[in-house]
Amino acid sequence: MKKQTAITILGFAVSIVLLYFSLKGIHFNQIWATLHKTNPVLALVPVFFVGCAVTIASFRWSRVAGSTVKFKETFAAMLIGMFVNNILPARLGEVARGYVLGRKKNLSFTYAITTVLLDRFFDLTGLLVLVFIFFPASGLPPRVSQALYVLIGFLAFCILLIIVLSRESLVKRLTARFGSIEKSFLSKLTKRVAEIQQNLKRIGSPLTIIFFIFLSACVWLSMSMALYCVIRALGVSVPFHYVPFVCALLNLGLIIPSSPGYIGVYQWLIVNLLAIFNVTEAEGFTISILYQASWFIPYTVVGFFFFLKEHLHMKDIRGLSPENKEG
Repeated sequence: MKKQTAITILGFAVSIVLLYFSLKGIHFNQIWATLHKTNPVLALVPVFFVGCAVTIASFRWSRVAGSTVKFKETFAAMLIGMFVNNILPARLGEVARGYVLGRKKNLSFTYAITTVLLDRFFDLTGLLVLVFIFFPASGLPPRVSQALYVLIGFLAFCILLIIVLSRESLVKRLTARFGSIEKSFLSKLTKRVAEIQQNLKRIGSPLTIIFFIFLSACVWLSMSMALYCVIRALGVSVPFHYVPFVCALLNLGLIIPSSPGYIGVYQWLIVNLLAIFNVTEAEGFTISILYQASWFIPYTVVGFFFFLKEHLHMKDIRGLSPENKEG
């Protein structure tokens, strides 16, 4: 509990600081002037693409979780997780969606969480694919370019790791060597690898892996379309081929600790990423507000509906952790 409290305090502190730097030098009348140019019809279109992204992501997770898991079950669990992430600290939504799926399908908490971890692994790979495909040929600061080359190398590593972990013979050797060592880090790590491999061995085919990576890229292309529609709705000019790149880096940057809903971190990332492509700070901040609202409001409203439908309680969600829910 002390660790979770520390993470929560750190998240709020980071959000406040980054929100301050996002607004530094911006006057309210600049934001209002940008909002005044909004095309109200186009401003609603992002919600459609956000819905497409959630639908594809839920389908991917249902395939990752196994043939007995239905799309409607992962769809509900995913939206509950997003709702929890929007209102509770410490990114409990990822654990919550595993808990909900495990409860619905009578799966062990550990197994359900490994499906979430694997699903997020493909999510990360999809983001890195977008960085690779939409990498700008020029115009990036040298340090950004260097960091992106590291990310592209990490993409290759992620794909290789998926293939390696899917090999049952390797996991058996690791278990035989380290699994018998009681209360050691290596034995715990081996156990986690074995749990992930139980999921991966069903999808170890290279074609299946490519299919999941393709679905992940489609998820983030849908979110990129949502961002592009927000940009166009505000009358800001950014070529479309830059937008998936911005969207990918934005979501990779959300590993930064933050308050619920990524408030502050989201604004700082979008303002600085769009600034690379000559978008003013006031325009970038306004885009961040509308884009965040396009998913924050639907996730919260629809997620809350499913939360009530599943007869869940906040005290149960707050108490979730892999340690005390083992098995």
